[in-house]
Amino acid sequence: MINYWRKFLSIGLYLVVFGTVACQGQKNEKEVVYRDYTHMEADLLDSLKRDEVKTLFRGVHVLRQQAQQVKESTPVRLESQRVEKKKLSPQDMIEKRRGSVLTVNKYHRAMMHPEGVTGWATAVVLSNDGICVSNYHVFWEFLDSTAKLNPRDSIMFVATEEGRVYPITEILSFNKAADVTFFKIDTRGDMLTPIPLGNDLPAGTGVHLLSHPEGYPYAYTNGVVMRTTTSDAKDPFARRMELTVDYAKGSSGGPIMDDCGNMVAMVSSIRAIFYSNQPPYSQQMNVKLTIPVSSLRMLMQGKNE
Repeated sequence: MINYWRKFLSIGLYLVVFGTVACQGQKNEKEVVYRDYTHMEADLLDSLKRDEVKTLFRGVHVLRQQAQQVKESTPVRLESQRVEKKKLSPQDMIEKRRGSVLTVNKYHRAMMHPEGVTGWATAVVLSNDGICVSNYHVFWEFLDSTAKLNPRDSIMFVATEEGRVYPITEILSFNKAADVTFFKIDTRGDMLTPIPLGNDLPAGTGVHLLSHPEGYPYAYTNGVVMRTTTSDAKDPFARRMELTVDYAKGSSGGPIMDDCGNMVAMVSSIRAIFYSNQPPYSQQMNVKLTIPVSSLRMLMQGKNE
């Protein structure tokens, strides 16, 4: 019996030591990087003032004039990337997809307040030459002829996590019911990393999000598909995937991904459920509505892998 316990304790000690070494080795392989996002908007403002960048941007009035000429549901010539079939850990997914996720920003000219840059929303790269997608409501001021532009708004642009800025050159297509807008950016000679498109997912499936809640760029959250619904059975663009994934203002246009990092939906809106419609309201739940990737595919004209 004594020999048995000695053997048992030896094995246990071996596992503890081995496990500690393995964890330390894993920690060394993937060093934790602490990024300072507090200066992101100030750094983007500095980037906009560089001479080689100034001439690339179109003002909001020019972009609006171009957007007004685009017909709703115009087909976008775009070949999606090959679907990924290998499951990724959340850490690997963040690293592989962060280059495909851009911030959408506005430059405000100095009037009553100093000039500045404001993070506005999220966009996703779909082609290496600069075709991107975000929400209709992110660009509605350009697409809706009755909308009035904010007099402080001067330009709208996208940027990478490293602060590389890209001008939005034109709106390619949109669908209001689907809350989708395709647009083109000037990549300034860079080859971007497009995200692969997957398929719509049923309720109960795990999903992941990388987006920019206001003040918290490149935030990762996860959850599951809660329901798949439609507000109009006759209109395929009225379909929505409701999720438990956490997001907020600024996440609009962010990519919802499956376990392999394929984009399966896009952030759209939030609906709050309250216990009462009179004070005290007592909010109980937020329902997160997203656009299934099938809605994007219906606007794409080209070979889909």
